[in-house]
Amino acid sequence: MLGRDGVLWAIPPNEQVEHTADQRAFQPYNRDELSKLLLADLPGGFRVHPTTHYLIFHNTSPAYAQWCGALFEQLYKAFSNCWTRRGFQLRPPEFPLVAVLFADKASYAKYARPELGDASESILGYFGMTSNRMTMYDLTGLESQGRGAARTRTAAQISQILAQPDAARTVATIVHEATHQIAFNCGLHPRLSDCPLWFSEGIATYFETPDLRSAKGWGGLGGLNQMRFEQFREYLKSRPADSLVTLVRDDRRFRNPKLALDAYAEAWALTYFLLQKHSKEYLGYMATLSKKKPLLQDGPERRVDQFRQAFGDPKLLDAEFLRYMARLR
Repeated sequence: MLGRDGVLWAIPPNEQVEHTADQRAFQPYNRDELSKLLLADLPGGFRVHPTTHYLIFHNTSPAYAQWCGALFEQLYKAFSNCWTRRGFQLRPPEFPLVAVLFADKASYAKYARPELGDASESILGYFGMTSNRMTMYDLTGLESQGRGAARTRTAAQISQILAQPDAARTVATIVHEATHQIAFNCGLHPRLSDCPLWFSEGIATYFETPDLRSAKGWGGLGGLNQMRFEQFREYLKSRPADSLVTLVRDDRRFRNPKLALDAYAEAWALTYFLLQKHSKEYLGYMATLSKKKPLLQDGPERRVDQFRQAFGDPKLLDAEFLRYMARLR
């Protein structure tokens, strides 16, 4: 069941007491209503920073909330431009895009534990598929310097900290999750539909490395994701012959901690290759996935068939894919 706040609720059959309907059209909460609702639900001390497409709830410094808002809006613009230029029409989000920013890791982990379990201690931030919210904590590490230092940091100083090379992976993680949020809210794939993880994670890895030195944020969109590229090149040393098919057929490699890094790297590489060399076919495949209904599973063979219908023989495509990636530097 979809709530007016964008949250998806699972109601098992044994908990259903009564089912009724009326003639009123579904109406999401407006920005003011949603702000009041979430502020009442969050721990004390939170405020809301609104932007064009986002409501950013935070107990961080105002400067950090503003920095995140600017980054997310740059991503939204880059994401929209990317697909619009290719002829795929996105739809505006039905709900404001919600981000929740915690000032410190401990309070974030406590809040996230019901959704993430013990993983809340190690995950920097995440997009909740059912909550439709992105949750994270202050990436600058300022909590170790005391709350006073965090609250006096300027947006320029925050940019300087997060533009350092050793912060690149941290920022990429948050942008990765923000990309998921936009994709699931703008029509690329419905939440809880059987969208293959290679596709959704491939898009997220394609966008995950912004250029924080650029005023546009994504001035070099479409360039190599160096971290994923290097991981894929390492994976090629032991890559099985059926790697492409297993990536497409099901999501098990992404859910196996021993195989996940290689699966994400191959998802990026395949997405990069298809957008460069088979963009028309990729957009047709994207259109097919965008029409999938929630909670309906295609099964492994159907997934492979849909991929074959879009891109042809997987073996021939794989050979072309490997030749193309071998030429990249």
